[in-house]
Formats: sequence, structure tokens, C-alpha cells
Amino acid sequence: MGPFKQGLSFFRKHVYLRNGIYYFRLDIPSDLAHHFPTAEIKRSLKTRNPETARLAANRLELKALQGYALLRFGMLSDDMVRQLVDELVPQTRIVLPNASKANLLSSVIVTYTAEKQAGWTDKTKLEVEGVFKLLVDLLGDVEVTTITRPMLVELRSALLRVPPHFYKRNPGKSIKQAVTANEGPGISIKSVNKHMARIGSLLKYCHELAMITNNPATGLQLSEKQRADQERSIYSLEDVRSIMVNLPYDTGTPERYWVPLIGLYSGLRLNEICQLHIDDIVMIDDHWCFDINDTNDKRLKNAASARMVPVHPKLVELGLIRYYETLKAAKQPRLWMNLESIRLHGYTNGIGKWYARYNRDYVTEDPKKVFHSMRHTVADMLKQKGISEVVIAEILGHAHATITSGRYGKRYQPKVLLDALVQLEYETDIAAWQG
Repeated sequence: MGPFKQGLSFFRKHVYLRNGIYYFRLDIPSDLAHHFPTAEIKRSLKTRNPETARLAANRLELKALQGYALLRFGMLSDDMVRQLVDELVPQTRIVLPNASKANLLSSVIVTYTAEKQAGWTDKTKLEVEGVFKLLVDLLGDVEVTTITRPMLVELRSALLRVPPHFYKRNPGKSIKQAVTANEGPGISIKSVNKHMARIGSLLKYCHELAMITNNPATGLQLSEKQRADQERSIYSLEDVRSIMVNLPYDTGTPERYWVPLIGLYSGLRLNEICQLHIDDIVMIDDHWCFDINDTNDKRLKNAASARMVPVHPKLVELGLIRYYETLKAAKQPRLWMNLESIRLHGYTNGIGKWYARYNRDYVTEDPKKVFHSMRHTVADMLKQKGISEVVIAEILGHAHATITSGRYGKRYQPKVLLDALVQLEYETDIAAWQG
């Protein structure tokens, strides 16, 4: 095919005539669609001359293809991406006088929330409400059809400058002004990513309803530059000894003695320990176990959290079963009657605040060492003892690492898990419970 015919083929494919004016049209590749607010580049060439139109179209196509290549190789900064998108797909925001209120961001949020909230916990509902309030306050109550990727990139940058707990600490204040004026740290990257994920879900919903041509929020998560095992530091043996030897021995507050010890000798989550009922201490195959379940008012993190975890012999030696039997004889429903269930926090609120103070006063000032560090400590110690990751996952209530054992294999018998747990030895003497 000669150059003239090639040019003619291109001309017919990408250039069309409307009302005597030539226009350029080029599809945006599907792998790059998340960068653009539309599915195609559609531009007036502002000429009635076919040759002028052909030359202008060639230049525009070359610019687009070069831009696609740079995007694919990740060679552009966020600002450069915004500039490229604006050059290829100029955005002129037009507000129609009779625009449907159903397309306004606030209206879409109401509809989305009404449809999705059946599967949400109360905590999730509050979190979503906070995310969307922030979204509307920063973007404005715009039509969802006008939300572009560059707008969302700017939103992400703004989120990084949002002062922590802004609405709670500054009722009635302008979030936009606070973001502009803030020179200190904002909310964490992890929180920003949670916000962007929620916004992405909302715009995905809009895309599924054909309200927008694509979801401009995909792929906007920031790198947290941290491995999962570095998010919380483990306690050292010295830290663990400090926890144990300073525990308050007061029969009026037994949870302050037992909850940290159970955490260190089982790896149970704080809420799993705090919500234990009398019926959750069970005997299986001659072994005492914690039955971690979501019956009554108890809540679990996920399906894998439901499990049987043997009671460590050290806990039995210190008197946990005697304590349990005393409560059972008194017909008490739960192990820790001082703890009250509070909306969103369950039974952890009071003991969590107490432990935070105790941890700071007696153990460490390292902000990465918290109650949850006990799970990392247990996991690390078992790993160093040669316990398999699947057994550790079973003890901690994580999804199994392999399809074979996770989907088709039965759960380990208590004896197998107990053989692993007895490897937890902190070499510290503490007084047994006498209450």
C-alpha cells in the first residue's frame, strides 16, 4: 500500500466531517483508560480543509501514541500525567441549568449507601460516612460525570494534608482552608489509601450503572513502603518480662492480669479475648481450649477467625481454669464482667485504654509496640522454633497459606496446636492468681 493510500486509510478511520468542520477521534487503550475521563480522544481540528485536517490529525495521533508509551513505562509524574490528559482530552466543565440532581455526588452517595449498607457493620457505616463527607467537602457537590482522574489525583494530594481527626477537633471549620494551611503531618498513607479505595468503589458503582464511561479512580493507591510484618514491632523478651512482672494483681480487676497473659500465650486478638463468654472455655480431647466464635454479641474479623485455640499450660498453671470455674459456679455469663460493650469497639474500649497507659508506663515508649504486637511476638517466636506457617495461621486465625490445606484440609486437632503453643516460653516467673 502506497503512502497516499495509507494516509487516506488513516484519514477515514480517525477523522470525520461534521457540519463542514473536520474532527479527530482516537480510542484510548483499555489498559490506560483509568488515566482518562473519557473512552476516546475526540477533538475538533477547527478546519474545513482536508489536507490541513490530515496534518493536524497526524500531529495529534503522534502526541497521543507518545503519551501512551510514556504512561505505560511509568515515566511521568502525577503533574505530568495531568498535563498530558488535559492536552489530549481538554476538560471544559459545563453545568447544565436543568441537570438532574440524581447525578450530583451527594445524591449518588445516598443511593450507593442505601444499596450497600446491608452488609456493613455499624463501624463501617460510620467510616463510610466520614469518607464521603470528606469527599464532598473537598471536591464539592459536583456531578459525577465531571469527576476526572486529574481531579482525583489532586484529591489524593489533599488527603495527605488533612489534619488527623479534623472534624472531631474542629467542628464547623473549613476542611479546604485547613488543608491549605497545614504544614504538619496529615492522615497516614494507609488512611489515604482506604479513602481512595472507598471512592473507587463509589465510582465503580457509577460505571456499572452507565453514569460514567469509566472509573477514573482505579490504580490510585499509594505505596506504603512497608512490609506487613513491619507495620507493628514485636515485643522483645525484655519487653515481655516487663509486661509480666508489672501486671496488677487485683481481684477487683482480673482482666488487667489475665488479658495480657492470654495475648502472650495464645496470640488471640484483643477483642477475641475481651468478648470471651464462660461457654467459650471448653474441653476437647482432654485439652482446655478457647472457642473463638461469633455467637451472641461477639464479633469476628473474618471467617478464618473462628477457631479452637488450646489454653497454654502456663495459663492453667497460673490459675486461669480455677478462675473460670469460680465464675461458672457463680453463673456469670462472661469472663470479664468489668468490661462493657461499647458500639463500634465491642468490649475492648476500657481495657484497651488501660493497656495503652500501662504499656507506656511500664514497658516501652515505642509507638509501634502495642497490644497487637503480642500477635507478632507469638508468630515470630513460633516461626523461629520451626513451627509451620499453616499451624501458625491456624493458631492466629489467618486464612491458610495454601489452597490444599485451607480449602480442602480439615482443621488441626487441639493436640497439634498445643504442641506448637508450648514452644512459647518467656522464662519469667510471675505470681499465680489466687482470687
